[in-house]
Amino acid sequence: MKDVFVNLIKLALSILIVLFVETYFYKLLGLIGIHLAKSAIITLIIYIIEFILIYIIYGREISSAFSKYQNKFGNNVLYTIISYIVIFIAMMITNYILKIIANNINLPYHGLNFTNIFDKTFNFDFIVTFLINIIIIPFVKVAIFVLGINNLIKGKSGIFFSGFIYALYEAFLIGGTFGNVFIDVIDEFILFILLSFIYRKNSNIAFSIITFIFYELFSALLITKLF
Repeated sequence: MKDVFVNLIKLALSILIVLFVETYFYKLLGLIGIHLAKSAIITLIIYIIEFILIYIIYGREISSAFSKYQNKFGNNVLYTIISYIVIFIAMMITNYILKIIANNINLPYHGLNFTNIFDKTFNFDFIVTFLINIIIIPFVKVAIFVLGINNLIKGKSGIFFSGFIYALYEAFLIGGTFGNVFIDVIDEFILFILLSFIYRKNSNIAFSIITFIFYELFSALLITKLF
């Protein structure tokens, strides 16, 4: 019972941290009279702080996971690449089906969206984009919505709720009517179920973190090459 309470507090605190960074940071500053213009350096700083805070919460497990991942580095990287390819194909199929459904029921569906860093000029903005979108966000979201939820909810239920709670989180950020939000977060639901399944299969969160990093890093490039 004590472990459940501790894991619940860690999960709730982590979600609040991410919500604050992604939604409420500049709003809060405005409420207290500080009108700070958004800039790359400030955005990077607050995301680094977010990264540090989430690492403080889940760092022991994550450090142990990466240590184990390095033990058979070559085999584990190969497995991770295969996992990424499977997830990429699954998400392309999901995206295609959702587009058909959305068109048939006259609902807007925004589809998958990736940051293609390979067509960007190498400068400070490139570094900020890479660190935030490719490294920090995948690390943080897998730590919370895969590791955090599966620590709290054991077994196959943890896999389902990993996708379900992340979809609810994204729905809250998107806002709008139920139909619009519902169709837009199904792909997020599927993605985090798959990432959670990878974690459960290997009992190592490093596999899911690195798979998600590959997903964010290479998917835009693959789409431009294949479609």
